[in-house]
Amino acid sequence: MRKTLLKLIEYSILPAILLFVGKLLGLYIIASLFGVPIDWQAEDKSLLFFSTSVAKENLMLVSTYSDLFMFTLMSLGMSFILIQAIYLHDSHISNLTISQLAKLNLLSLIRSSFELYHSGVIWLGFLWLGCILVAINYFQGISQLWVLLISLLFSISFSIIFFRDLFSEIELSKQNNYAG
Repeated sequence: MRKTLLKLIEYSILPAILLFVGKLLGLYIIASLFGVPIDWQAEDKSLLFFSTSVAKENLMLVSTYSDLFMFTLMSLGMSFILIQAIYLHDSHISNLTISQLAKLNLLSLIRSSFELYHSGVIWLGFLWLGCILVAINYFQGISQLWVLLISLLFSISFSIIFFRDLFSEIELSKQNNYAG
């Protein structure tokens, strides 16, 4: 139990940072690209010790594309986990792939079920959290519907892919237990 909890905390650090930094970096990049002035102000009572303000006419633009940027970062992280689960899982990786990885000295990319599914659940949770943040922004009227629909589509698709792989791994494990 303790090992699992520590691993879950360890696996949650990167997606949490990407979620937070992705939104802030998205704000900065979008404001720079579109020439939108953003005021960064220090505040004692704010959770982050600073606050941002954007002119009302630019708020929808900046929020929409910063949501898209943040969600894209989260999707890339989850994509990496899914690629590892499908192609680099130690329980069903092909011998050809192993030899190619060995030639490139990349055997460390092969992951166990414990690593894959613990990190996958964390990444999937943060992906859905990003989707919820986009939905909150949409329902507050500061983000556009198409970003919410894209985030929902990717969250649902990645969830289906992840859980299909998980259930096929469970079936594979059951077959191995019955055969052995």
